[in-house]
Amino acid sequence: MYKFLTKNGQLIAFGLGLFIVLIFLGIVFGGLEEFNMIEEDKQNQSNLFNFGLTAVLILTVVCALAMVAFGIIQVATNLKGSLKGLIGLGVILIVFFIAYSSGAGAEEVGAVKASMDKAGIDAVGADWRKGFISGGIITTLALGALAVLSFVGSEILNFFK
Repeated sequence: MYKFLTKNGQLIAFGLGLFIVLIFLGIVFGGLEEFNMIEEDKQNQSNLFNFGLTAVLILTVVCALAMVAFGIIQVATNLKGSLKGLIGLGVILIVFFIAYSSGAGAEEVGAVKASMDKAGIDAVGADWRKGFISGGIITTLALGALAVLSFVGSEILNFFK
């Protein structure tokens, strides 16, 4: 199966996508005249575009599940080769949980406080959400800084080679 998908996977995905787009365009162009006759304020109640939206959602879920499944299969079948990636994922998770547990104090003032008030989130009930948000932001900044440092370091090493 792996060799088949390696050889033909992109062609199959492109063909399936093209097939779905052609079906969607056929549905839309077939009902476009009736859609244009509907009053503008009632056009949002039309079901003309439901096939396209549903197809996008289904394909996104199928692709996400396939990505996770093939990733797990690849890690399980080549554990030694996946060790560096697993260590990297572990480091990212450690940085995230450190950032999550450190919490944030900025929600008491400024734009974060205004956004929380607008969304109706109180400071007491939002602790876990604030932790995820601040953890995600800090992790993203840390990984971005690591990427910049890696880029600069590799260019300096390449200069001296």
